[in-house]
Amino acid sequence: MNSCKHSNRFAIITNPSKEEIESVKKGLEEHNKKHPNGELDIPTPDISLVLKDKAGQIIGGVITSMLVGVMHLEVLWVDKTHRRKGYGRALVLEAERIGKKKGYTAAQTWTFSFQAPEFYQSIGYKVLGIFDGYTSGITEYVLMKRLDTTHDTLNETTRQGKAEFSISEDSSEESMNVLHTGLREYVLEHIGELRKKNPRIQINLIIKNAEGQVIGGLNGGSILKALYIDQLWIDERYRGQGYGKELMMVAEGIARKEGCISSLAMVYSFQAPEFFQKLGYEIFGVSDGYPKPIKEYYFVKKY
Repeated sequence: MNSCKHSNRFAIITNPSKEEIESVKKGLEEHNKKHPNGELDIPTPDISLVLKDKAGQIIGGVITSMLVGVMHLEVLWVDKTHRRKGYGRALVLEAERIGKKKGYTAAQTWTFSFQAPEFYQSIGYKVLGIFDGYTSGITEYVLMKRLDTTHDTLNETTRQGKAEFSISEDSSEESMNVLHTGLREYVLEHIGELRKKNPRIQINLIIKNAEGQVIGGLNGGSILKALYIDQLWIDERYRGQGYGKELMMVAEGIARKEGCISSLAMVYSFQAPEFFQKLGYEIFGVSDGYPKPIKEYYFVKKY
């Protein structure tokens, strides 16, 4: 067991077990459920659409997740032989139509600079911020489109695709694998060599009290020399004692040692965004697409 010991403090363990890592996730989930009104949980799989040709082959699709009334576009992919024909637009607008019918207030997505920031803007998405903490000039856009106001819709002919194509809901494992594989191959075409030169690192940290109970932890990883903070949680009994700061300092130290040049964190308004500001993080974007008074802040820290 590796640990970073601080005088008169509980140790930070750098190689926790799977069970200990899971306890951090559960602790954060329980905290989130209290804010606001017990409605917030981790994103849940939601709308999944596939685009099929006349032979029934999947040639595109979109996968979304839902979080507090906001639809998050996780995957959008169209086979390269069928791009620039309007199918991406049709898929997104159909997902929006379904999401709006469910009562979602907005749709959000992240897209790399080599992907489709202009495409999303052409169908009504607004840029909330641009993360510029990756290596080699790669940037990533976060965009949002409100669904509770007038927006583009599809007629029935377009919804079903042109004569030889059809759009349908499909969340089967086989179909999801096709979409994930298609998007992954597209990304690798553009930054595959960069990813090889800058392999991903995983950081899992926990803190135990004298009784051996997990009282806090941090999970994160790196993409293209940027550390992203996925989960950070401290048990209520131990907050305000500097453990969150210690976890962040250890994580950033590991990231720097591995050659990372920045950190990325996404924080809701009830999750103490001021904590990150005190650690030198700067806001590069804010989302107000969630039900009031919730906002989501996007933070970057350059090393």
